[in-house]
Amino acid sequence: MQIWNHNAAYYKQIKKWTAPCKSILDVGCGNGSLISYLDDGSKELTGIDIEPSCIDRAKQSHHSAHIRFVCCNFLTDKITGVYDAVIFVASIHHMDMAAALEKAKALLSAHGRIIIVGLAKPSSLADYIIEILRVLPCKIITSLKHAQSSEELDLPVSYNLPTLKEVRELSVRLLPHAVMRYGLYYRYLLIWIKC
Repeated sequence: MQIWNHNAAYYKQIKKWTAPCKSILDVGCGNGSLISYLDDGSKELTGIDIEPSCIDRAKQSHHSAHIRFVCCNFLTDKITGVYDAVIFVASIHHMDMAAALEKAKALLSAHGRIIIVGLAKPSSLADYIIEILRVLPCKIITSLKHAQSSEELDLPVSYNLPTLKEVRELSVRLLPHAVMRYGLYYRYLLIWIKC
């Protein structure tokens, strides 16, 4: 049974966005749950994480000829391959975002895509209003679905978050024409397709 939390809530959307993709890299894959969710037998899926314990759990839990898990540092280690999608789910704020985006772009195929489900602090009045408006529905749905937090799942957590203003500025500079929107579960969603 798939565990539900504020990250897994977006797996269905990610699956839609990656439907045409044949090779996918999940950066900061944690326990491998997204990779497993995306495995339909038609894609080559790679999950990487800097934490050996995460990679060990991912390898123990998910077995498929189309999946591989590698313990490495996305920014400092050599990443081989060309990918139709590079995904960051609640992971890009654990690293230098500009450097991560530049490296992700370099790994993409001709029409590859970068997908981010990210966390960021509000930085405008509109951001704060939206933050307040999502508290009640989030609490209700989280309770009904018996969400398990990253802490409960023993996954690495960082609350050293960028501001939404910083994310928007980086997106404009490095990912022109990216589409970014608010997600319900305290996340923003961003997709950029390489031209």
